[in-house]
Amino acid sequence: MRTVYETRAHHEAEVLPNFQARAPRVLLLFLFCLVSSGFWIAWRSSSTLAQTQPAWNQQWDKTVKAAKTEGRIVVLGPAGELIRNTLVEEFKKSFPGIRLEYAGGRSTEQATRLKAERDGGVFSSDVFIGGALTMMQLGSLGALERLEPALIFPEVKDPRYWRDGRLEFTNPTIRHVLVFSSQPNPPVVYDRNRVKIDEIDELYELLDAKWRGKVVINDPLPAGPGSSHFRWLWRILGPEKATDYFKKLRAQAGAIDRDQRRQIEWIVQGKYAWLLAPNNNMLHQLAQRGLKFGVLPEFKDYGTHIGTGAGCIALIHRAPHRNAALVFLNWFLGREGQMAWIKASNLPSRRLDVPLDDIPPYLITKPGRNYWASYYEADARRTAHEETVIKDLFGR
Repeated sequence: MRTVYETRAHHEAEVLPNFQARAPRVLLLFLFCLVSSGFWIAWRSSSTLAQTQPAWNQQWDKTVKAAKTEGRIVVLGPAGELIRNTLVEEFKKSFPGIRLEYAGGRSTEQATRLKAERDGGVFSSDVFIGGALTMMQLGSLGALERLEPALIFPEVKDPRYWRDGRLEFTNPTIRHVLVFSSQPNPPVVYDRNRVKIDEIDELYELLDAKWRGKVVINDPLPAGPGSSHFRWLWRILGPEKATDYFKKLRAQAGAIDRDQRRQIEWIVQGKYAWLLAPNNNMLHQLAQRGLKFGVLPEFKDYGTHIGTGAGCIALIHRAPHRNAALVFLNWFLGREGQMAWIKASNLPSRRLDVPLDDIPPYLITKPGRNYWASYYEADARRTAHEETVIKDLFGR
């Protein structure tokens, strides 16, 4: 008769060989289940990730891929080697597979060329960077698209990243033309060897007889700094006083000129004592070359107005490289692109995350000042009376 311990030992002796025989199969089954569950978890994770990936991210990846297929983008913008070279080089760093072709020139001239091409059925350009008035004129011709649908990056679309908590448009209803840069316009540039700033820092001091024939005026007829300056004067003085002021100012002029580089060079060369309504971007470019001149930030009695210079951007209707245009727009209006803009133009960005450390103080708005913004469509165009006065005095 077996004891309890003998019976247990006998039972274990019978079971152990059976278990040892089945162990490899059990182990393989366990490993198979483990690996399968791992694949299942990984698949579920990737599936969930794809489902939760932001829609803008998927749209951006698709747009960049299509842009690389297009291969290039054509941008019309302000003149200057520094601007062209900086934008081309910085864009290439981020998107080496998309070639940026930059054509620089005065906004009015660029717009005229663009209109002529479109009238002839040629669509060669994608994005326009320029002045507010020129852009408005292009918009009225149907040459621009509504811009907001082209904005993909959250940091570009989110108003919190922009001054005054909004995306600024020249026409808040149509929203074709976005203002990415705006600044106070210094009214006068002067020869520091001939002029003391306190001789010209009040509006009516410019009419002093000692300046007759010694000044140059940036032509107010075409779109540009001259035009916006005279529109500002019309509004702050009123039609009657402005008309009288314009007549007396015209009598002071030794030259009415449209070449915005030459005007400043004349001041530096001593040909004229001061220039009315300089181009801010050109001031920077010539200062970079070492030219020396004085800048009047504002009049003591009337202040100055805010303009955009070439600080507006728009998507051209029927852009031939549309996806590349979307890539450029989102890059340019992001922090990286606006840093490139400041580097090239030395003009401030409306983005709040772009530092203004290197911007001249006279180009930065001062808190508490009531500036007149010259770039809203409702204010940008002259009245019929104003147009007649300007043409009679400054027409060629």
